[in-house]
Amino acid sequence: MRYLGAHVSTAGGLSNAIIAAKQLDINTIQIHPTAPQRWTSKPIEIAEIEGMVKAQKQSPVKMVFAHAIYLINLAQPDKQKFHLGKLSLVHYLNFMRDLATIAKQYAGDIIAGGVVVHVGSAIHYPAKQEAMDRVLYGLNWILEQAPAGQLLLESSAGSGQVIGEKLEDLAWLRENSEQKERISIALDTEHMFASGYDWTNPETVVAQVEKAIPLDLVSLIHLNDSKVPCGSKKDRHENLGDGLIGEDALKQIINHPKLKHIPMVLETPHMKSIEEARIDVEKLKEWAQE
Repeated sequence: MRYLGAHVSTAGGLSNAIIAAKQLDINTIQIHPTAPQRWTSKPIEIAEIEGMVKAQKQSPVKMVFAHAIYLINLAQPDKQKFHLGKLSLVHYLNFMRDLATIAKQYAGDIIAGGVVVHVGSAIHYPAKQEAMDRVLYGLNWILEQAPAGQLLLESSAGSGQVIGEKLEDLAWLRENSEQKERISIALDTEHMFASGYDWTNPETVVAQVEKAIPLDLVSLIHLNDSKVPCGSKKDRHENLGDGLIGEDALKQIINHPKLKHIPMVLETPHMKSIEEARIDVEKLKEWAQE
């Protein structure tokens, strides 16, 4: 089975994400379990998770990823914001643990894929390594506090001294973490393209990825086209086939023998509504069959 899907909204409750997935007929979703622009300062209610699991049993959904809130910077020097970021990730990891546990109780078959996070920025530090050390300290604390679940470090678009514009950043963080078996990687095609990985030649980029990170450590691909040129350092997603990566290259990525086993989710502008999301979801399904 291929795991293909999209980022869907949880507005109005977690179970609404399952309803959206059913409308799109996808087996893989990524969600924000809480509002992405607010600190997640308390655990996610068990009743909410139970409602999501019950809805899942009447849907095609098999795999769920959670995307961390956007406020997190694990290189944050401010103690309060640093702690709030860490705590948010602990709550999300515990959400994924609870989702898997409750799914088993209800004889569901959800795969809890893990929590995706943008690592952060080194902008407050004179040397990038100082920021990397701060991130590593945060990751170790988070994984100690949350006893289960996978954390996916996401490739970044490269603006503002961001950590993760080079895959070697993420590889170093994983390799030096105290629980590296619980850390994997999420590749975002647009972010990588903006950072200089030219996805118009997928074979070249796959080789670059393999040099930095074993492909068995890549747990998710965000499949997005790009509004901006390769190396532009800007985070500007485009709908499938309408951007500068383009249809031909995206088809090669989707069907690449070294990538096709990896779950892929869309984060294109079309994801803002079900009607528009169907356009890119249908392209994804059609191209995957090709």
